[in-house]
Amino acid sequence: MSYASEPYVQFVDDLLTALTGGVIRDEFRFLPENEPYLLHAPGPPVPSTVRISGQAAGAYRRFQSGKDYKLEPDFTITWLDTADAVLPDPGTVFFANYEYNGPAGVNPPLTDRNPGSVTRLLAESFAREYAVLSRQLEGIYNASFVETATGRDLDQIGLLVGVERRTATFAIGSVVFFRSTPSPADIFIPAGTRVSTSKPPAAQFETQIETTLRRGSLSAEALIQALASGAAGVVAAQAIAVINSPILGIDGVSNAQATGFQSSSETDDQLRHRIERGLEGAGQATPGALLAALTTIPGLREKDVQILEDPISRPGVIQLNVALPQLPPGQEADMLTLLADQAVGLIEEARPVGVRIVHNIDAPRPTGPGEAGPGVQPDEGGDPAATGAPPTGSLSLPIDVNAWLTPATRSLTETERTELIRTGENAIRAFIADAGIGETLVYNRLVAQLMALDGVLDTALEMFPQTDPSQPKRKNILPIDPALRPVAGKIDVQLLGSLIVLDVALGVTRKGAGLLTDPVQISSTIGTDVTATLNLRFRTGALAQLTVDALKGLLGTADTYTINSLDYSVEYQDAGVRIHKKNPDITPAQSDQFWVRRVTVEVH
Repeated sequence: MSYASEPYVQFVDDLLTALTGGVIRDEFRFLPENEPYLLHAPGPPVPSTVRISGQAAGAYRRFQSGKDYKLEPDFTITWLDTADAVLPDPGTVFFANYEYNGPAGVNPPLTDRNPGSVTRLLAESFAREYAVLSRQLEGIYNASFVETATGRDLDQIGLLVGVERRTATFAIGSVVFFRSTPSPADIFIPAGTRVSTSKPPAAQFETQIETTLRRGSLSAEALIQALASGAAGVVAAQAIAVINSPILGIDGVSNAQATGFQSSSETDDQLRHRIERGLEGAGQATPGALLAALTTIPGLREKDVQILEDPISRPGVIQLNVALPQLPPGQEADMLTLLADQAVGLIEEARPVGVRIVHNIDAPRPTGPGEAGPGVQPDEGGDPAATGAPPTGSLSLPIDVNAWLTPATRSLTETERTELIRTGENAIRAFIADAGIGETLVYNRLVAQLMALDGVLDTALEMFPQTDPSQPKRKNILPIDPALRPVAGKIDVQLLGSLIVLDVALGVTRKGAGLLTDPVQISSTIGTDVTATLNLRFRTGALAQLTVDALKGLLGTADTYTINSLDYSVEYQDAGVRIHKKNPDITPAQSDQFWVRRVTVEVH
């Protein structure tokens, strides 16, 4: 059941129609089995007076005749199936108000609907009270649900699952997120970022507002609030040193001053999120309860927990794969055992009675980057994704990435080149680290993240499973086992040198199937194909010298056309230098990169 308040004008219409002899709130439930929707009139309805109202998208709506519905000659309502038609929500009730032609000589007791009349004045007075009551009922309805309740109502719902709004008993303070070198770009730090003390027992905090470490800056400050109430949230200065989920570009965190009790109350959105998680965990014996329990571990995300059930082939058994969070250097030996013990304890508390949990918490973890396989460029094949299997005895899937970045400017110092390479490596590692268990690595998403880096003009990328370098290197990577978690293997980032831009002009003659194609159409098709082919060959293979014959050799032969002539012009984009000589022979430096900007085709 759903409820939406009705406006004042709807109640005025209902009362005036009823007082003057019409039919109001002729009720229908919008379900296929209830069709046809026939008006229940004492006499023949007047088609022009039919007004239909109800709920659409959870809100009140007055439906439009001819757009949303139509009235048939037999006085049935037919809902229209058109692109711009709005229909009632399935299962809800809609109402029809209308006038009808009564028997001859029978007149309603009241007929004056004009503004200022007694009839209209009474209708409008009662309608106002009805509208106020309707809005109050909607507020009561919304107060019953976690998604729509606010303020005191949300507090009461939270108490049902033992979740209480955090007030001034939760310690607050501030932390500084910092890096060792000036930031090359703005780094966004979202609200809700969790940080912890470096020594046990760990005290956890959340940032209360979003902040940004600006380009060229070394640090940014953010307000924090303890996750636990009482004295546990009061810590000394310099005690906070752990970012639970690493942020790309941020080297560390610290609190310059001790935390204390000076907090404002928790917001509705923050409380609502905790109630939703509490509802999942309150029932126990459910996958949501397992997920809610495990995500209380600092740094463990929902995507790092995978719950697999197969009640047909494995009744009474649940496969649980957990990727424990990465630990700061130097703390692995001390904290890894504690995290594993904590996770196993939480699983035992939340697991269903009589159900066995098979987990991988004691599985071996990767111990640093692996070595790259053979560097032979394989055929990409026709499959949309590459698949990968893990090394023997591991539940991690190491991924190797080779990236070539083209800087936006050629005049980079050695320090700037090193920083750009480091930024690219960090972006790649963060992309892989963000992947959860069994998650597909999307090739184009990584390309987009590298292209978004400040100072990068273009990028070429290879991504493949370390254990099988023969897999396609420019496609998505799908773990062959859904229990595998992708981890970073060998990451190699190189900067390309000057960008040499080519504008190519072709003269072609159609042949074969090309004779059946319109010249304008085939010209556009050839231009697109030649641009894509040359740029791909430039990225995947070195060109010892740029000549007309070398470009023709890269293009090869086609089935629909023959190349009669090929000319090109050259521009060094970074330096802003254009060579006016036609078809110059260019011997590129080792780090130079050719790129086709435009191809014009003349069809004969």
